[in-house]
Amino acid sequence: MWATLTPGQIGPVPTIAIQSPVATTLSWFSAINDQNKPLTLAHFVPADREMMEWSAWGPPFVRTRCSLRSGVATNTVVHCTFDDINDPGTGMSNVSYWDVYLQREHSGRWLINNYGQG
Repeated sequence: MWATLTPGQIGPVPTIAIQSPVATTLSWFSAINDQNKPLTLAHFVPADREMMEWSAWGPPFVRTRCSLRSGVATNTVVHCTFDDINDPGTGMSNVSYWDVYLQREHSGRWLINNYGQG
């Protein structure tokens, strides 16, 4: 279980590989499933890491499939589907997809700046 994070509590995070937006998104879901908090946070633009202030890990994302929905050179949207999640404790009731929004950093890495349903 995670406690609520403040920007000063996040601390150092690993550097993720330079890869496609879809590969970055799948890597993020894998880090969530592995309950790897530092790696999960590393997939986010630093200013948006507080979006991972989950109170609990909840169930894993099963059979996650992602595809590029739209994009340009610096911003993109990846659409991901997964087996239905019904866990009110994490705020997810009958959720089976997320759109993940990424931006390309100067380093060439794609980092997440938002996610959710619509």
